[in-house]
Amino acid sequence: GAVVMTDVKIKNGDAVVDSTGRYEMICGKDALFQRAEICIGARLGGFIYDRKTGSDIRSIDAESNLAKENAELVINEALAQLENTKAVVTEYGDVVKLTITIGDESRNTEVHLYGNI
Repeated sequence: GAVVMTDVKIKNGDAVVDSTGRYEMICGKDALFQRAEICIGARLGGFIYDRKTGSDIRSIDAESNLAKENAELVINEALAQLENTKAVVTEYGDVVKLTITIGDESRNTEVHLYGNI
């Protein structure tokens, strides 16, 4: 059977803890979408759990006419390690707005370009 993916829920770069002090877990599609967002938002080499995760999105000049297209290329390169996952960038600035599609489900999300998670 398919492996159900489970992950610790992350908000603003930190693991979310519930009222009993346990990590909140998410699984299935939620975990896959979160992983995609971490791939995009983490600085390449800056995610302590996995040095290969992350993107070079900060190297893109936001003033350039092709910023959005370049961001999309970089993001999809970062997502290449995830199965059936792709992204379309709708807005590129301090906050990157994008639509992530995994398999047949699409979700709109924003990625803040924070530093190391």
